[in-house]
Amino acid sequence: MIDIYTDGACSGNPGPGGWGVLVRAGEVETELSGGEPATTNNRMELLAVIEALQSLTQPVTARVYTDSQYVQKGISEWIHDWKRRGWKTASKDPVKNEDLWRRLDALAAGHTIEWHWVKGHNGHPENERVDALARAGLEQARRADRLTSGPVISVGTGPARSTGARPILDIQRATVYRGETCVFSDFSFMLREGEHAVILGPNGAGKSTLLKLLAGGVHPMPLEQTHIRLFGEEGANVWEIRKRFGCVSHDLQRDYLICADGLNVILSGYYASNDTYGYQEFSEAQVARAHNVMKELGVESLAGRRFGHLSTGEQRRFLLGRALVHDPPVLVLDEPTSGLDLKACFQYLDLLRAQIGKGKTVLLVTHHLHEIAPEVERVVLLKGGEILADGLKSQLLTDERISELFNCPTKLVHANGWYQALPG
Repeated sequence: MIDIYTDGACSGNPGPGGWGVLVRAGEVETELSGGEPATTNNRMELLAVIEALQSLTQPVTARVYTDSQYVQKGISEWIHDWKRRGWKTASKDPVKNEDLWRRLDALAAGHTIEWHWVKGHNGHPENERVDALARAGLEQARRADRLTSGPVISVGTGPARSTGARPILDIQRATVYRGETCVFSDFSFMLREGEHAVILGPNGAGKSTLLKLLAGGVHPMPLEQTHIRLFGEEGANVWEIRKRFGCVSHDLQRDYLICADGLNVILSGYYASNDTYGYQEFSEAQVARAHNVMKELGVESLAGRRFGHLSTGEQRRFLLGRALVHDPPVLVLDEPTSGLDLKACFQYLDLLRAQIGKGKTVLLVTHHLHEIAPEVERVVLLKGGEILADGLKSQLLTDERISELFNCPTKLVHANGWYQALPG
């Protein structure tokens, strides 16, 4: 049994806020904290529990203690009616903080949890500790806001591109923190429809943060000069946007419920959820589409097998099917062949090239050069949260550029449109 204590804080409500977490597993304790410069107390209370559950690496039995009745009653009682009504209240108004409630609901489904309310500021020792952590997160957010409120120098996003195609992704002058670390400062990037690109960089470059930024898992600081537009929309419902991106990532594969049957893995793509749930409905056409996708990917015979019983390559195919089932216009792929043997790697790359041939726009995020398909012409070199270069593959995939990017003497081999890196 694991004990989890959480708290949120906000100055002004709305205003700068913070969250704090204490996870106790036997004699081992872990403290977490963070904050946002413009938020509400309820969002910080929710985010504290979300961050706690995201820190767990496997399903657990846990007791969660919060001094927020909004969180305790919401997840224990109210959420069932909200989901039954399509995330509407009894008065048919949209549920406030729906994005965070959905995240919490999906995370909680992977564990066995008892939800407990404790009275705040009443001498409860663990509650006092997480309250202090939350206030530290608040101050961190307040300091970060002051540090970035001055003049900012613009960073170029690469060579000029055709304006004929509509922007799918448009990030302008974003500053993003992960804990106390500033991952991106004044970061800009644009991807247009039909433009296949690879974000290439070493570990620690900011690739994972960029993926979380697209999925709504992290947010930029709300500065006046900052905007993130997906399909031309700013501030759109993150769950609706996710249905227009087909994403296959390491985080998704690691966190996906191991008890989910293969068919349900595919169907969960319709709701951008982790497994399927009783309140979700699927039409005959959607189920038929799921079977067609499994057949196309060569995994239809595994439809009844549990996700945790599949090989790494089989899991990756099912997650690709999950990404494809609602026929999204864009695929976002995070190191898609990592962990696959040579045959499975080649087969998976063939599947991806087939999707490009069908008109999908592909954004690849990786440090593996062999994953860059011949059809991908744009290369973005990312290092330390900064774009070092953005241009054509023929210009940027050179011995000198890649050696500088990875701080390692490297020689590239080029054959049949593919690249491979060898020791320099």
